[in-house]
Amino acid sequence: MRFLILLVLVGCAAEDLHTHFPIVTPGQPTGTLVLLMSQPASDVVVAIDGVLITSDAHTQRLVIDGVPVGTVDVVVAANGGDKEVKVWVGGDHAATVPIGIPDASMGFVKTLAGTLITILVYSLLH
Repeated sequence: MRFLILLVLVGCAAEDLHTHFPIVTPGQPTGTLVLLMSQPASDVVVAIDGVLITSDAHTQRLVIDGVPVGTVDVVVAANGGDKEVKVWVGGDHAATVPIGIPDASMGFVKTLAGTLITILVYSLLH
């Protein structure tokens, strides 16, 4: 039983994700972009300059190689929230961007509990 629980916990752990920018022009200088989430995130979707990099990933750290050098528009959606940032990617070192991610758990339950409490208080006052 302990082995099964350990196996489930290891299977749910967020892994570092390494990927490549899919559109590269030959001879164009490229660099590396590292996205660091504040916590492990589910359903991570990343697009750079409108090009989809990853979708439905479970990760806390995403390393993208082959990103064109210059200012790129990065959009990250995870755990029901999204962020859009402009990042300068250089060719000499990796550009690292910390991304704040909202909590994934209990969002629906909190909303439902808040609604029920509001209805209860309203009915007690009237």
